[in-house]
Amino acid sequence: MIARRARAWLCAVCSVLLSIGLLAVLPAHRAEAAVPSGFVLRNQPSGQAAFDLTDFAHLPDGSVLSTGKKGTVAWVSTDGKARTIATLPVEPTQDLGLVGIAVAADYETSHHVYLIRSVPGGTGGYLLRLARWTVTGAPEPTGLSGEAVLFEFRSPYAVHGMTGVVAADDGTLWVSVGDLSDFTRTDRNALRSMDLDSPNGKVLHVNADGSGVPSNPHFQASNPSSWRSRVYASGFRSPFRLSLDPETGTPIVGDVGYNTWEELDLVRPGQNYKWPCWEGNHPTPGYTDLPECASVVNTPPLWEYHHGGGVDQGNSVTGGIVYRGESYPEAYRGAYFFGDYTTKKLWTLRTDAEGGLARAPESPPFATDIGGPVKFAAAPNGDVEFADIYSGTIRRLSYPQGNSAPVAEAETSTDPATRTVTFDASRSQDFDGDPLTYRWEFGDGTTGSGVRTSHTYPPGDRFTARLVVTDPLGASGSTDLVVAPSNHSPQLVLTTPGDRTFAVGETVSLSAQASDVEDGATAVTWISAEVHCPEESTCHRHPGVGGDGPDFEVPFTDHPDSRMEITASTTDSAGVRTSQTYSALPREHLLTLTSNVPAVLQIPSEGGRSSAMVTEGATLDVVAATTATDGVAGFAGWADGVGDRSRVLRMGTEDLTLTARYTTPIDRRYESEPGLRSLLGAPTGPEIAEGGTRYRTYERGRLYWSEQTGVHYVFGGNLAKYLQLGGHGKFGPPTTDELSTQDGTGRYNHFAGTPSTIAASIYWTPDTGSHAVWGAIRQNWAANGWERGPLGYPTTDEVTTPDGIGRYNHFSKAGSIYWSPGSGAHAIWGAIRVTWSQLGWELGPLGYPTTDETTTPDGIGRYNHFSKAGSIYWTPGTGAHEVYGRIRERWSALGWERSYLGYPTTGEFAVSGGRRNNFQHGYIQWTASNDTTIDRRY
Repeated sequence: MIARRARAWLCAVCSVLLSIGLLAVLPAHRAEAAVPSGFVLRNQPSGQAAFDLTDFAHLPDGSVLSTGKKGTVAWVSTDGKARTIATLPVEPTQDLGLVGIAVAADYETSHHVYLIRSVPGGTGGYLLRLARWTVTGAPEPTGLSGEAVLFEFRSPYAVHGMTGVVAADDGTLWVSVGDLSDFTRTDRNALRSMDLDSPNGKVLHVNADGSGVPSNPHFQASNPSSWRSRVYASGFRSPFRLSLDPETGTPIVGDVGYNTWEELDLVRPGQNYKWPCWEGNHPTPGYTDLPECASVVNTPPLWEYHHGGGVDQGNSVTGGIVYRGESYPEAYRGAYFFGDYTTKKLWTLRTDAEGGLARAPESPPFATDIGGPVKFAAAPNGDVEFADIYSGTIRRLSYPQGNSAPVAEAETSTDPATRTVTFDASRSQDFDGDPLTYRWEFGDGTTGSGVRTSHTYPPGDRFTARLVVTDPLGASGSTDLVVAPSNHSPQLVLTTPGDRTFAVGETVSLSAQASDVEDGATAVTWISAEVHCPEESTCHRHPGVGGDGPDFEVPFTDHPDSRMEITASTTDSAGVRTSQTYSALPREHLLTLTSNVPAVLQIPSEGGRSSAMVTEGATLDVVAATTATDGVAGFAGWADGVGDRSRVLRMGTEDLTLTARYTTPIDRRYESEPGLRSLLGAPTGPEIAEGGTRYRTYERGRLYWSEQTGVHYVFGGNLAKYLQLGGHGKFGPPTTDELSTQDGTGRYNHFAGTPSTIAASIYWTPDTGSHAVWGAIRQNWAANGWERGPLGYPTTDEVTTPDGIGRYNHFSKAGSIYWSPGSGAHAIWGAIRVTWSQLGWELGPLGYPTTDETTTPDGIGRYNHFSKAGSIYWTPGTGAHEVYGRIRERWSALGWERSYLGYPTTGEFAVSGGRRNNFQHGYIQWTASNDTTIDRRY
């Protein structure tokens, strides 16, 4: 118990952040991280102290907001300057405090961020809150204001609370919530993880006001702010952390384990991941014995790993991100990076287009001794970053060989009176979003630094200066400039179209006038370039057309994801050059690809993403996968009527959403059969996948599918019985629709069964109701002619006998089938069954039947044998009577009913000194004193 408590405490703490109490067990220093050749880990400031950093998120300009457990919100500029902008009151106990942050998709206009924290005060546990705040200050953040509560709830425990928030591109939020239960014992409160009407153990999908998203699987239009309306998926213990695959939008979580297993889950809409009944692929000790878990079938995780210190083991998973950058080697593009907080490990894995595991994590791990990752995110260029709570730094995994070199650009202005030249490098760029260092070589043997600087030159007519800009990985770019300290720099006045944007083919018109103090009017030359940026981290230039003279026109490029840079330049007689550049920006609209179920939807020209800003007038293609990520639903067409998966379109003047429609075998059958739709009514929930079985609920029934059985419906009393006994977890999916029996009285479904039940059936009649028959008993009933045989319809489900050993079903024609491990399943009915029941069923002197009712060799009688060396024989003239023990031994030795005695006419009864059976022509009597039998004629 001590070990389990220690493990559970550790999981509770590491499921979000360290409590200060863990400091004593941490190593005094951090080992050097071991990463694959070519990769480096770089530390970046977070503005938080060691053991306090909980989360971070990038703002659109590449700077960072971070959160600290004790309530601090910090801002870190792109060049590493950090300051605290707010300190919020929190309850920083165990998992709680200020634990999550997300930046709104529309931050550039709204300045909204979302924070998760535990709010001090009140009674009845801990108050957990998700709220929206507005960042104040410009151009740099200086504070937070205007808290708007989206939702809040209380937790009885300071563990497994709200574990993360993600702001999606569509303006919605994804929120992960733990089970809010006691980790030190089997706590029935954990079962609420599977209750759709509570936040416990859920992944929620909500609008920016906290209400449920209408596409959620259990959305209630009449109550959009109910928990049920907000729930996207259920059955999690501590989903830490949550991210969205940028390509498919599918959530992926790391679910922190209990005793033995950590797991990763690809989150499907409406799916139940079955905590607390299951941990990974294994029944959970303590919980598996609860009646609520008796029939719960596991939903397998994407990946699980065992607790421990072994090379492939760990103790607390931290969910990561899918890498969508371009700088890492090809083998890692599209891979999912995740970590283990306690063992300081980093792994990668891959999923296929249907969301299955395409490549298991590396063994040994991708990297070790990386620190304690508690949140993963993508840097501006896509590099994987994580919050290391041990050091309080943001660690960035980079691959220098794939790093983009920065671009150096510089301008000068000269004061001839003092021979002072001012240098400005502010237009230099690093497409990876890295801070740059600036080195100036002035051409006279001296140097300088900084984005802007001035230098007074010694005597001389002309010098060649150089600017070198360098990023943190050592990549650099440079440019040379001619300076003439005693010469005025030429002046250039550029007239531009201003802040307007352009559609494909629109004319961009500019003009320029150039002059020089010494030279008078100077000539203007023009150059243009298309700057193509699928991602800002992968920008590159395509040279365009040029020209001479005061005016310049060029049609706006049809190259996707591009802006145009048009530069006017003039050079005086001293060789000093002045230039100005106008950036013509595209007029873009949002193209979004969606589908009714998660699927890979791609805009190839936008790097395969499913949503992108596209230039008005651009022609592009979009592609929908043949099969959805569930591996079952097939492409059925676009919602606007286009039937081809791959289609070409021209971007219009407004945002556009294209919806791909996928149908499953269940959808296709339901839509193709009007009679079935009338029978079942309208759907009341999403299609749910559990293992290899899928089902959807309708007003009056369900449709089930598996690859082996196809699509079949169950409804009415048979469905109620099916669900009461455990549904497909107990009996497997149906192998038939509900069918009529041959006599027209009853209705039935057959089911595939499971290893424990074998095949199963549920039969219904107006008189008997619905009852289930399965396993060996069902096999025996089938051998006896089903309901058409001597037993009739089942009147009970399979029931355990009072001695706890056997199982039985009763049937409508006064029949039964009994089973025990030693006797198998056998049928008994009619007068023989009446006699057996009068003797106490299997608890009486005969035990369990070992044969079905069988015809005697003479064709006159019927009998059953039983497990305690007993039998019951019946004829029309004698009725049914039992024979057992020493009397049965003697009768058997004489030849049973073929002997001179014939059939029994009484059961065994007491006589002086013993027991006796009478037969048609005599009797057998047993004497107790000497354990002997005698037989006599009358």
